[in-house]
Amino acid sequence: MSDRYSFIPATREQMETIRKKLGTDEEGIKRTIASVRDWLRMQPHLPDEIDDARIERMYLNCKCSVERVKKGLDAYFSLRTRYPEMMMNRDPMGTDIVSTMDHIVMLTMPRLTKELYRVHIFADPDPDPMWVSWTNYRKTVSITLDWMLLNDYSLGDVVVMDLKNTTAGHVLRSDINMIRAIEFGYKIHVHPPESMTLFDHVAKEHLPDELGGTGGPMDKLAYDFFRRTEKMRDWFLEQDRYISDESKRPPDNHYADDLFGIAGSFKKLSVD
Repeated sequence: MSDRYSFIPATREQMETIRKKLGTDEEGIKRTIASVRDWLRMQPHLPDEIDDARIERMYLNCKCSVERVKKGLDAYFSLRTRYPEMMMNRDPMGTDIVSTMDHIVMLTMPRLTKELYRVHIFADPDPDPMWVSWTNYRKTVSITLDWMLLNDYSLGDVVVMDLKNTTAGHVLRSDINMIRAIEFGYKIHVHPPESMTLFDHVAKEHLPDELGGTGGPMDKLAYDFFRRTEKMRDWFLEQDRYISDESKRPPDNHYADDLFGIAGSFKKLSVD
């Protein structure tokens, strides 16, 4: 496959620019990682097994708020305990993930935008709503997000959803909590069919061909990204060991009450 469709992480120069824009630097990040690890060791209900890279990415995604990182980490481990059907046994090569990818295209564009954002695409949903499984959908998304935490560096994320095949049947099978999270947590732009307004927000080079862009065909872009998650299969399966023990949660700890506080927020949501 051409390198044109291969994921390209942020350069060292882009990383330094992102840090500067968010008001931090390498020394500040090192201090934060050490502080967060000290905090984790004092939480009897949480494991302290997490990569430095994920702490750093959470810190940046949380706009350098250590308190938000703590909330995000608590929710990150607690989600596995509360929703094992969604957050456990995340096998990138599993039948549930493969089936999900057969019914909707999910991909991450390989290059950062000039504003240093990462673009994600959800498109071409199966016209038959009977395929919809929000459990499998969320599991697939969580694999993508974890991969990004380990391997990406950006100022934030832009999500483009192509709803051309969506019907009332899809809506009726939708997860109401997810819809409310989108409504209250995202900046949403709606672009009517055949309009050009999407390109006011996302340059054509950062969109697949099928959406009027020049970034390449969706099947090749999606193939490249998910082959990369498959290479981390053992890592994803190992994460089942690291969950919260809610029986040990201190009575004054309420971090996990808001499960939408998990670190990593999308900055824009474009609906085409």
